[in-house]
Amino acid sequence: MFEWASLHVFATVGVALQFGGMAYFAFIFSPMIFKFMAPEEASRFLRQIFPAYYRLSAAISIFPALMLIPVQSYHIEVGTLLAVAAIFLFAARVLVPMSNAARDANNVSKFKIVHRISVSIYMVQWVAIFIVLIKLVS
Repeated sequence: MFEWASLHVFATVGVALQFGGMAYFAFIFSPMIFKFMAPEEASRFLRQIFPAYYRLSAAISIFPALMLIPVQSYHIEVGTLLAVAAIFLFAARVLVPMSNAARDANNVSKFKIVHRISVSIYMVQWVAIFIVLIKLVS
């Protein structure tokens, strides 16, 4: 009855959820915040959301990796997922505080640089998750 249920299937679903969640946050949720809220209010809201979002995203990346470890043929995928998780934690602990400090100091140029780096890293993570997803479904 549940022959389809395996660690591989659950890991694939987890990676697909991670990919979709990252796409939703970047391309739908964040832009809508700025569309429907005043810029200063939107910034304050996202400053509170980002640390929790990054920690949750790290956890969501770790769970599929843990499911793939026993399979033993997904070393690259496990490493990629764990690297993505580590980068999310780095962003939560380093990039978000740097961005907030630049914003608080009214240092627009530093904020733009940190934000650009943060967005670039996020897109690399998103592509990495997509590649893992493609490898898991093929």
